[in-house]
Amino acid sequence: MSSKRLDSISDYPRHGYDLRVTCRACGRVGVVDALALTMRLSRSNKSKWMPYVESRLKCSDRGQRNLKCGPVEKR
Repeated sequence: MSSKRLDSISDYPRHGYDLRVTCRACGRVGVVDALALTMRLSRSNKSKWMPYVESRLKCSDRGQRNLKCGPVEKR
């Protein structure tokens, strides 16, 4: 079994993953298209480093930025 490094959001689509986002405040779970997010960050010349990406996302319910991100297989 090999391990995959997912240090950058651009690593997610390369390995066949999307981004699973869980709000630590309310428990809401969402899935973000990793390829679309990578393209959006590239166009706006923003960092694709995962700690930066995680710090910029927020819960669509509560507006909180206290989120946990991880991989989920593409649907």
